[in-house]
Amino acid sequence: MDVQKTSAWKAAEWDYCGIQADLRMAAFWSPPTAAEVVDRLKRIARRCPQFYPAVMELGLSLLPRKGDRGAVRMIEKGFGLMVELAEPEHFAEEMDGVIENLEKLWRFDISRRLLEKLADRRSLSATLYDSLAHAAARLGDLGAAQRHIDVALRLEPRNKNFWCNKGLYHLMAGELKAAGIALLQARQLEPKDPVVLGNLEIHKYLGKHGGNYFDYLLRPLDRKRIERLADQEKWEQVDSLRADYNDCRMEAFAQSILLESGEMRSRLPDHLATLRVFFRFVEDIDSSGAFLNEDLALVHMNFKPIMHKFIFKFGDVDREMLEDVFEALMAYYGFLASRRIVDAADFKDFEKVIGDMKGDLIGKMERYNAIRHDKTMEEEQKEALREELFEGDHAWPHI
Repeated sequence: MDVQKTSAWKAAEWDYCGIQADLRMAAFWSPPTAAEVVDRLKRIARRCPQFYPAVMELGLSLLPRKGDRGAVRMIEKGFGLMVELAEPEHFAEEMDGVIENLEKLWRFDISRRLLEKLADRRSLSATLYDSLAHAAARLGDLGAAQRHIDVALRLEPRNKNFWCNKGLYHLMAGELKAAGIALLQARQLEPKDPVVLGNLEIHKYLGKHGGNYFDYLLRPLDRKRIERLADQEKWEQVDSLRADYNDCRMEAFAQSILLESGEMRSRLPDHLATLRVFFRFVEDIDSSGAFLNEDLALVHMNFKPIMHKFIFKFGDVDREMLEDVFEALMAYYGFLASRRIVDAADFKDFEKVIGDMKGDLIGKMERYNAIRHDKTMEEEQKEALREELFEGDHAWPHI
């Protein structure tokens, strides 16, 4: 029987398309919450257990939550159904979508496992070998990454992206000569490609200073250059440098977590999302215009007013969000301290300070949330409570 033509499959497909339509129309009305989407996907999967798009998306939706073992099983079940039931002309596109979603969640362990299972059953495309190489490299298996990218290049020898990735994996291993050969080949195919040119700049830096790609991500900060550009009011260059250092540190942090196992790896997407929100907020309220994420002293010194403003600013802040902020900051700055990007003693002091403040700040958040949307309370009363809770910090635009 063709399962795709059963009434249960058609009903599941209709309901699944309804979820996608509701999410696309978020600009016009309130989108379903993450919990509502999960509930709807569960109902679809129960009614038609073979409808793999819902099974797969349900697993992906559950994956970022703490304790992801059930989500991984769900993804593997959906993958097995997709391999069995997907129409051949659509399989490659659907598989690319699965890998892309897993990469966004930094779950290269799962994408690698699925691709290896698929390789046991059928020949992979060059693009999927490239994805397999990327997953292996992210997980620290650089030998496997080179083997897979070489297969991709045998299938598509003039693919600039594959040559660029091959060069990157050599950079990750500190193999600078081989990296240079691959990157020059990529530049020959696409002379102005920004990713290729960026990797060549990394290669140039490592050629001068030694080390590997990870060392580049954690290279010493050239603060004097940033300050000099700020004094000259060359803000575009300041912002570009700051963004580069911030992105490099964040990638190094993420890469270090990927080499671990257990809950830290499953919590990585949440940590990265929380850190980006928090640091963007600090950047917006910092009056200097030159804040970097690694400026622990500034965050430490101003942590209470920062969090007062944060609670006041974000209408949906709750206990879970605040706990995520504390947990993510501890993980990030702890990593930077372990790599001597921030001072270890300063980190210990910061750890104690925010630990002591945590209960008080959560209590303030809960008191403010209780009256934030209370239409029976006069604005003057709300402002009086804000003054009491936030010590006037909410009224000042900067720190």
